[in-house]
Amino acid sequence: MKQLIQTACAALLLLAATFIQAQETWSLERCVLYAQDANLTVQQAKANVKVGLLAEKQAKAARYPNISANTSFGEQFGRTIDPTTNQFVNTNVGINRLSIDASIPVFSGGQIHHNVKQSAWNARAAEADAEQSANTLALQVAQAYLNILLTEEQLESAQRRVEQSQRQLNVTQKLIEAGTVPAADRFNILAQIAREEQAVVAAQNAVDLAYLGLKQLMQLEPDYDLRIERPQFEIPADVNPENYNLPAVYADALDTQPNIKAADFRIKSAEEGIAIAKSAYFPSLFLFGSLTSNYSSQQRDFQSGTYLRDELSEPVDLLIDGSTEVTIQQVIKVYDYPRTPYFTQIDQNFGQGFGLQLQIPIYQNGSTRLNVERARLGVINARLQQNQVQQQLKNDIQTAIANARSARKQLDAAQKTFDAMQAAFNNTDKRHSLGAINALELTTAKTNLDTAENDLIVARYDYLFKLKILDFYQGKELRLK
Repeated sequence: MKQLIQTACAALLLLAATFIQAQETWSLERCVLYAQDANLTVQQAKANVKVGLLAEKQAKAARYPNISANTSFGEQFGRTIDPTTNQFVNTNVGINRLSIDASIPVFSGGQIHHNVKQSAWNARAAEADAEQSANTLALQVAQAYLNILLTEEQLESAQRRVEQSQRQLNVTQKLIEAGTVPAADRFNILAQIAREEQAVVAAQNAVDLAYLGLKQLMQLEPDYDLRIERPQFEIPADVNPENYNLPAVYADALDTQPNIKAADFRIKSAEEGIAIAKSAYFPSLFLFGSLTSNYSSQQRDFQSGTYLRDELSEPVDLLIDGSTEVTIQQVIKVYDYPRTPYFTQIDQNFGQGFGLQLQIPIYQNGSTRLNVERARLGVINARLQQNQVQQQLKNDIQTAIANARSARKQLDAAQKTFDAMQAAFNNTDKRHSLGAINALELTTAKTNLDTAENDLIVARYDYLFKLKILDFYQGKELRLK
């Protein structure tokens, strides 16, 4: 029994933990950070940053020596040169060559220096591109977040309208029973309830689609139980879009927008490209050195021979005084000379060398001049791209200011319309309660009020998002509180 109780308690705790986890809410800041970590476009931009940093390291590494070790093995046949004695031999020779070579650039016309600077500008441009991708995604997430808040508020409004219509149905039923209004008025209220219940279903579908849009931006699975916070926020009363002016917002955007910085960095990179192209006009000077050694299978150790025997040489006939013929033979001592050991040869044949190598360009088929011209065109293109980015930014800010002003006017108009429709509905509702008007007039007034309320909700969130776009161009953090 005790074990059963413990098992039941553990199960209840697990269910409670699961319920708490399922009800965990996400703030806008958390959604933005998660999306920036998971979004594939942002991840690709971050990978490009790493590529740029590696290119910068590689450019800096060109200043250091280049050292390589080499070895070769082989067999020579016929009349060849023994690499250890540099003499011709007519036998098979097994050879092995070892070497360590090093070279370091002394002067290359400034090519390495400008390569380093160009790669650094490219890396900074890639970082700015990654930041721009993250900022654009943050704005998209904020829009999706606000869209969820909008649809949820519309859903609550639709549910409230159903409840209100249910109360009106009860009042109408009492009036029918009292004989104040005809029984047909009940059917008008029921039709109104059916339309509003349909509106609730449509609003719930809109909420589901809004959540799906946010999940897609965050790379979450469609069935993930995502719930967002509903912060208490008010439309800022001290913000007036009429006070925004293009020069001020544009100046802030030039200092804060990463795509503007990326365009500036690319101009500097293109300018370094001109210096890199011109470096081919100048001589290049390299310091080199090498360590070498050789092995030959035919090299003998003449200091360690072993005596074998004495042999007579072939007889040689000589004439003495032009008339006396004499035969002469020599006694030749025969020795066996062993092969010189491998490491002994490596030590004996060890050699070193160093020097300077100077490369002077004389004629290159005009390729250097064409490369310089191409680099100058690259600078022109980079500046044109910068102008395009700046002009697009200016156009976007103009549109954002105009949209914010229009959204504010739309909000004010929607608020006035809602207040008027609310007053009209309250008056109509009182008259209906007294039996002075029929249900059709009440239904019409309520429909007008519902439309005004929905327009007001949409206008509020639209105006809020338009303000957030202006904050985005001014480099402000996206917050709702």
